Amino acid sequence: MKIKKLIICSLFVVYVFLALNLLFFIRESMLRFYTYGDYFRENTNFVPFRTVIEFIGYIRERNMYYLELSRDNLAGNLLIFMPLGAFLPAIWKKQRRFGVFAPTASAVIICVEIIQFITMRGACDIDDFILNMAGALAGFALTRIRIIKRLILTDIRFKGE
Repeated sequence: MKIKKLIICSLFVVYVFLALNLLFFIRESMLRFYTYGDYFRENTNFVPFRTVIEFIGYIRERNMYYLELSRDNLAGNLLIFMPLGAFLPAIWKKQRRFGVFAPTASAVIICVEIIQFITMRGACDIDDFILNMAGALAGFALTRIRIIKRLILTDIRFKGE
C-alpha cells in the first residue's frame, strides 16, 4: 500500500506542476500593457454563465475566429481541475467527505483566479470558477466508483478482503 500512496503522491506533484504551467507560466503577463484598472475592466466577469453562453454561441455559429478558443476554454476549464477532484480524496482521508472537499476545491480555485488577476495572466471570471468547480466535482464523483476506489484510494478495503 505504501508504494501505491507514493505513486499517487508523485502523480499529484506532476499534476500540480502541469496545472501551474497551464494556468500561469505559459501565459504572458499583461503587467506591462495594462494598468490594474484597465485590466479589471477588460478581463473580469462576475455575471454567471456570460462567457459560457458567449463561447457556446461561437461554437454553434462555427465562428472560425473564436471556435478553437471557445472549445479550448470550455473543455480546458472543466478538465484542468478534474484530477484535483480525484487526487485530494486519494491522498487525504478527510477530503473524501463532500462537505470538506467542496470548500477546499473552492478555495484552491478562488486562489488561482486571484493570482491570475494579480499577475495579469488570464481572466478573473466567475464562469472559470463554475467550470473549474464542475470539473473538480466530476473528479470527486469518479472516486465514488468502486474500480476507481481500488485504483486510487490507498487505504480502502472492501468486504471479504
